[in-house]
Amino acid sequence: MNKDEMKRLNFLLEIYVDVNVDKDFSVLSKNTDPFFIVNMSGQLVYVNNVCEELLQYSKNDLKNMNLSDIFISSALSDTLAFFNEKQREQLVNFDSKITLRPGNPIDVNVTTFPILFNNEVVGNYVVLKDITMIKRERQLLSEKQAAAGQLAAGIAHEIRNPITAIKGFLQLIMGEHQGEKTYFRIVESEINRVESILKELMVLAKPTKINYKKLDIRLLLDKVLTLMESQTLLKNIEVIKNFQALEVSIIGDENQMKQVFINYIKNAIEAMKDGGKLIVEGIHLNESVHIRIIDHGSGIPPEILRRINEPFFTTKEYGTGLGMLISNEIIEEHKGKLNIISNTEGTCIEVKLPITS
Repeated sequence: MNKDEMKRLNFLLEIYVDVNVDKDFSVLSKNTDPFFIVNMSGQLVYVNNVCEELLQYSKNDLKNMNLSDIFISSALSDTLAFFNEKQREQLVNFDSKITLRPGNPIDVNVTTFPILFNNEVVGNYVVLKDITMIKRERQLLSEKQAAAGQLAAGIAHEIRNPITAIKGFLQLIMGEHQGEKTYFRIVESEINRVESILKELMVLAKPTKINYKKLDIRLLLDKVLTLMESQTLLKNIEVIKNFQALEVSIIGDENQMKQVFINYIKNAIEAMKDGGKLIVEGIHLNESVHIRIIDHGSGIPPEILRRINEPFFTTKEYGTGLGMLISNEIIEEHKGKLNIISNTEGTCIEVKLPITS
């Protein structure tokens, strides 16, 4: 784009701002979200009152600034990519850092979308959200998880050796004993349960290497439901499959993804103590697949839902408090997102994953 073309577009943006935004009675002037408008040269041409308060500069100062004056240098190169070329012609969302007037950087979530005037992109709206506290909370949670992982590794290591010995000698005794073996089987089943807990602890402490490959999501869900069929029959639960028409694939580790969906389906089954319907559906939206596991149980109380991904937090008598945490970490490793909606009529767990061609 040459200089004359840039000047023309910047002039059109000034007209747009004067007519549609820079008025006390305009809807945008009353917007409670901090936002500014930037022209094609990267210069701020309008800043609302909330943004002025956030950045701690006067409006007059801000109008003479460029993006390079707002975003810190280490984040600027990545940030500018969202304002250049064709990318500026679509709504985009990303995290970055900005500098306040005293020189203190803060973390922000940035949403930009184009301004169209006479069918031309003449600039961008830039909406800011302060996420500094969210970032700090994430860091604290990460540190807690790291500490929990170290603790888990120590516990698992100390317990694994004696459990192996106990299990070995129990099998020898069972082989020699000629009478009733009911009590032996109970002891063996409890040892197996301890071993499964140790495996969960080791996953938390040292995640296994991910074996990425192309996975048919419909086939994956069918395999998981086949594995869980005995439990659904035992609990008198009807399984409704709404993913049979789904023809998309993801890139992921098959065993880990099975672990995720087995965990969520198991939780859904346990939530319906008197039976009911379990709905598993898959929807293809844009460049992602949304898998939803819906139960008609009693729901998850808000105070528990807030803590659901905390390590070792559980409401189950024999739970470890690691299943939801590990599942969430696996989803994040696969570039996915988790959303849980729950009320007294049931729970919907939605897993969003990027698809591959």
